[in-house]
Amino acid sequence: MQRAFRARRIIPLAGEGPSRTARELFSPPRVHDDAVIVTRGGFVEAVEPYGHFRRRAATPLTDMGEVTLVPGLVNAHGHLELAHLTGSTVQGAGFVPWVRSLLPLATHPLTQDALDAAVRQLADCGTAHVGDVGNRATPQVAAALAAADIGATLFCECFGYTLPDPPVSDALWPDSARALPPDVFMRQATLAGHALFSTHPVTLAVAKRWCSRNGRPFSIHLAEHPDEVEFLTTGKGALADMLAVRVLPEGFEAPGVPPVRYAAELGLLDEQTVAVHCTQCTADDAALLAASGTWACLCPRSNAVIGEGAPPVRQLIEAGVGLCCGTDSLASNHDLDLWNEVRALRDMAALPAAAPLRMATVNGAAALGLAHLGTLEPGRRAAFALLPDDLSRDIPATA
Repeated sequence: MQRAFRARRIIPLAGEGPSRTARELFSPPRVHDDAVIVTRGGFVEAVEPYGHFRRRAATPLTDMGEVTLVPGLVNAHGHLELAHLTGSTVQGAGFVPWVRSLLPLATHPLTQDALDAAVRQLADCGTAHVGDVGNRATPQVAAALAAADIGATLFCECFGYTLPDPPVSDALWPDSARALPPDVFMRQATLAGHALFSTHPVTLAVAKRWCSRNGRPFSIHLAEHPDEVEFLTTGKGALADMLAVRVLPEGFEAPGVPPVRYAAELGLLDEQTVAVHCTQCTADDAALLAASGTWACLCPRSNAVIGEGAPPVRQLIEAGVGLCCGTDSLASNHDLDLWNEVRALRDMAALPAAAPLRMATVNGAAALGLAHLGTLEPGRRAAFALLPDDLSRDIPATA
């Protein structure tokens, strides 16, 4: 059935590919004033001026009012299985104190009420798709997202230094992934590494090869906090002390190189990899990420809550790194409203609102390999979000 939605303004980003340069990110997007999105069967059929639409007398029209419509948001990094831990962890003291406060709580069962409330937060801000990382409650999370009509890339996380024998990809999937319905597993599941400091390098390489062979995105927390840099380069520090108790094998030796370089040496970086956080990236790191085509997923409010530092947004943009964004979890953020992440990126780097808007739509879709999302144009999924007024005011009308 054909349907239509009228709005004061529509910013479809039609015809745009992923933005990796400052010029692409910052350019003013085309704005359609008093326009209509025409849909059929859940997909966009046209975006056109209301004056043109009036000839479609038989098409039901919903007038959305004085709003600005944009493509549905892509939250490229979340952990919904931690939805029950809102406000339960240490904040502002750095990564190691945060993890120490998280560990005794993380094994608590995810309650359905907490999960449903978190999914409502995603839906309320217009999230069309989420890249969700988990290793315990994946079937429960997948079912809740499906019930809310939110798409999902289910990153099944590999953790630890115990290698399967032989170290093949089939042995890397957590039990929760094996419990997914077969069709969901085939369409939505992929592998992720937790981090360079917490996952065996062979495991990471095997997981990445599986993703590459199967055309799936691969995700890893990378260059997230100063403790990670210290551990990988020297093998010392608070993170080393914590990992020695429960994770590291006897006789472990640090690689002696910083995170991004180490990830490159392991073959983890390319256009199908989403490197999450990147707060500790240097100019050399940014150049390496850009040359490999790796996507950097920024979660600035989570970094602030934990106390990890802020991502070098301008440096990454100037190097040509493709940027997307995510909220991370409710164990390290105040909410799952991606617009608040957009505002944080805009404010911390003095960006025009069009730049983080593209990160949250076109770029997020490209990073996760979603050809049906990111823009509003014929053939794409009819998923749209309401651009908040403060951000809409920052995007001028098309000249």
